[in-house]
Amino acid sequence: RPSSPTAERMLSFSSPIFHALAALPSSRLGACRLSPARLSPARLVPLLARNLVHSAAMRMSSSYNIRDVLDDVKEGKAQLIDCREPYEWEAGHLLLAKPAPLSVLQQGILPGDISPDEKIYIHCAAGVRVHAAAPLMRQLGCESVVPLQEGFASLLNLGLALDRGKPPPA
Repeated sequence: RPSSPTAERMLSFSSPIFHALAALPSSRLGACRLSPARLSPARLVPLLARNLVHSAAMRMSSSYNIRDVLDDVKEGKAQLIDCREPYEWEAGHLLLAKPAPLSVLQQGILPGDISPDEKIYIHCAAGVRVHAAAPLMRQLGCESVVPLQEGFASLLNLGLALDRGKPPPA
């Protein structure tokens, strides 16, 4: 049985929290298997938080073919934006990319060399920060922003050229 009246309410079959848990793939539930008696609040909160973050990231993602993305960027049909921080950019960046560090976007600043009317593919080191950067870019007037799940190393392995040692434009 749940350990408290609060846990009982949280896990009732009619609660929104129970329905959010029901949406989880069974592999993410581990041994819980949606048994309210086995879910203590200490196990419930992190599980629900992970599900909400994962769900939000998936809703923000657009489906794309990475080869088409690379072709669009190489042909100038789209911009490739790097939302990594300046120290990461300076260590090495993709030749076709333009910098827009997440920390700058969070200040409400869209770097001037980014065209908000053009399609934008945004990348970071591991495909995580893009999910924070993409909505910020939309708020700053960019119409079509697609966060890439491929990180920096994956994009290098797919054939994009590396540029080293060039500081970001001021």
